[in-house]
Amino acid sequence: MVHTEYCGCKNTRLCYEKMIDDLLVEDEDPCVENANIGVSTVTVFLQALRKYCYWCMYFDDSRTTFEGRNLYEVIINSTSLNYKDPDKIPVVVIDAGQDAGAGSVGFALYIIEQLVACGENKEMIQNVKWVILPSTNPDGLEFSQPGKHWQKNFSPSRNISSGVDITRNFNVAWDTCPKNDNIFSQNYPGSKASSEKETNFIEDVLKKYKNNIKTYISLRRDGHAILYPHASSNCSFMSVDKVKKRASQIAGKVNQRAGGIQWFINESIFNMNGKAYCGHSVEYAINDLNIPYAYEMRVFAESSNNIMSKIYSLPKGQEASLRAAYFSGIRELYKSIMNEIKQKPKK
Repeated sequence: MVHTEYCGCKNTRLCYEKMIDDLLVEDEDPCVENANIGVSTVTVFLQALRKYCYWCMYFDDSRTTFEGRNLYEVIINSTSLNYKDPDKIPVVVIDAGQDAGAGSVGFALYIIEQLVACGENKEMIQNVKWVILPSTNPDGLEFSQPGKHWQKNFSPSRNISSGVDITRNFNVAWDTCPKNDNIFSQNYPGSKASSEKETNFIEDVLKKYKNNIKTYISLRRDGHAILYPHASSNCSFMSVDKVKKRASQIAGKVNQRAGGIQWFINESIFNMNGKAYCGHSVEYAINDLNIPYAYEMRVFAESSNNIMSKIYSLPKGQEASLRAAYFSGIRELYKSIMNEIKQKPKK
């Protein structure tokens, strides 16, 4: 059986076709975006891809959470001969699910699927190394249920498994916001900065690739926007114009595909929240590691809350269109990186 078009691909790669033919059972959907997203979905999908498409995708699962669930570092790349030194290939790091949202984890898996499965995206994985952390809070993901808002991990605090909000636990401006000692709060930032295994995992990955990272994106739940620094204060930084410009380009591409559904906003993290957001990974990447471009990308509206009141509600049943639009934004990011490299004077 030959599948020339599958899961949005115009030209499905042979390794993915073989994976589908060998593993798909009757009446099962071959596309990960149509699966129920949970910890087991992430594991099964990544293991299958590594087995069949090992030439361009592999992962490290040596890090675990407090409850022993794997933290995956997925690397996708088929290095082009254009790079004489493969160690200098540009890197994009994308993490998802810090806040235990299934939507962002599902979109991260979709990005992996599109990069690995679709032949038309071959240049994206030849010219860039994609480092994707598809589920950075699997304990929270497992505990979170539809209609029940849970965004923390499940590490113990004062001998109670009440968890820490990973999105507020990074070692940057951690103690700038008013102190929150309520261990039962969904916004509890931990007893100290970088106290969590999940936070350490993300920080270590960013440190490992920091010299080559061109862009870092943190995918978050419940929204429709790309957000740039700062998070802890309402001040600009030296290179804010170029960061805002790229956010505008990405938003423009998403709106070109899905603007009729709802306008994809680009704004600062501080302004979107209407207050300081301390211990944020995007600010950590920009301020502490000097990564040139870093963003929070909110995907798929879930409910009405303070943030969504600025975005309004999205029509139901538009997930497929939004997913394709979000990926067009990722593709626009790739094009921006390539254009920037071409414009640099050769030494």
